Amino acid sequence: MNSFAVRSRTLRTGAFAAIALGTAAVLVLPSAASAAPVVSQGEGRLLTATLGGEPIDGLLTLAGATAVNTDGGPTVVADVPLDATALGALNIQIAPGIDVFGDSGFLQLGAVGQYAEARPDGSSVAFSGTVSTAPSLLGSDTTPTGSNLGTPGAGDSASIEVGSAALLGGTDLVNLNIGIGAVAASAQQPSGGAAPSGDYTIAGLTVGTGGTVLDGTLGELSPVLTTLLGTVQTLTGVEVENPITPGGTIEITLDELLAEAGVASLQDLPEGTNLLQYLPEAIVTKLTNIVNDTLTEVSALVATFPLVGIALQAAIDIANGLITPILSDLAADLGGPLGDAIDAVAQLNVNNKTTNPDGSFTQNALTIGLGTEGSIAEIALANATVGPNAGIEGVPVANPESLLIAGGILGAAALGAVIVLASRRRTAAAS
Repeated sequence: MNSFAVRSRTLRTGAFAAIALGTAAVLVLPSAASAAPVVSQGEGRLLTATLGGEPIDGLLTLAGATAVNTDGGPTVVADVPLDATALGALNIQIAPGIDVFGDSGFLQLGAVGQYAEARPDGSSVAFSGTVSTAPSLLGSDTTPTGSNLGTPGAGDSASIEVGSAALLGGTDLVNLNIGIGAVAASAQQPSGGAAPSGDYTIAGLTVGTGGTVLDGTLGELSPVLTTLLGTVQTLTGVEVENPITPGGTIEITLDELLAEAGVASLQDLPEGTNLLQYLPEAIVTKLTNIVNDTLTEVSALVATFPLVGIALQAAIDIANGLITPILSDLAADLGGPLGDAIDAVAQLNVNNKTTNPDGSFTQNALTIGLGTEGSIAEIALANATVGPNAGIEGVPVANPESLLIAGGILGAAALGAVIVLASRRRTAAAS
């Protein structure tokens, strides 16, 4: 027999088997040309960050808790604490001498966690942040594993310290000491193709503000009150504490910031609101109230001590004559310069919602910007992402029908190969 003919028949036999196997594989497996959809997925990620516009999210130590259900199997749960030791060892700085993470970092975190669930019905949930808030945000008794990154202030889940001199150099125009009792975000993707949603919470937030811009005003008010209160004690024996200390700080609460924003709760704020834009107004309001409350307290003593009432009232009138112009111009003289100094140092942007290019949805509770509009760094704190979820009906699986067809083709391929090879052997033997 022509050896070429034998080789040709052999090649045809192999080709037939290969085609049959390929056909069977096509029937059983989804196409590798496109990424296979998943039934459900979610990720809780405590931190994402950019430094100088460059993302550092790729660092393994920043990885979140990712749950992916690929085939409709049992619920996939991810509960991954933040690796505080590894983060502290990174030695990432936002400016010379200012670490991002670690015991000396400008950001300190306590009792925070990362969590996600990917369920077989096509739904998913994700959470990150203060672990004690998880049950209310997730709607279940789930409490993720907590971890610490540094040591925030007593009663705080997060603390942030930053100032003009350390961050930008030069005069310390403003310095901020921010404490947050709780900060967390959650995201939910219902089954059946319903739109995803997110929720967040920030509680117990306080902002202590100091620096040279504020100190100028405190330095004007404090001596006037010191003189008045000294006279009060001399005339009445009553000691009234001076609430204004030169070089001191003014502490503003979340409720005071919301009052300046004209809303009752965080949930009433528009997406992406910078809470610190209301800080100068809140400080002006608080300073005005503190001084007026002190004057009111002193004025009440006039009736209590009638024998020295005339002298006491005269001292009050002198103080009022000095204080009133300062308070009247407080918004312009303090609010404007203080606002500019704060904007150059930091922003606290809350309630950030994003639909990502891949179709997933992310809820972020708080993004900390450093430098004007976050030009030095942006750190997104408490992030939860869900989707895109195809649901069980949207994921190609090896169903019984396709397996039967594939099995038939594989059987036919094997039988054909046996027949051809046997025929070839008989022909070869006859020749």
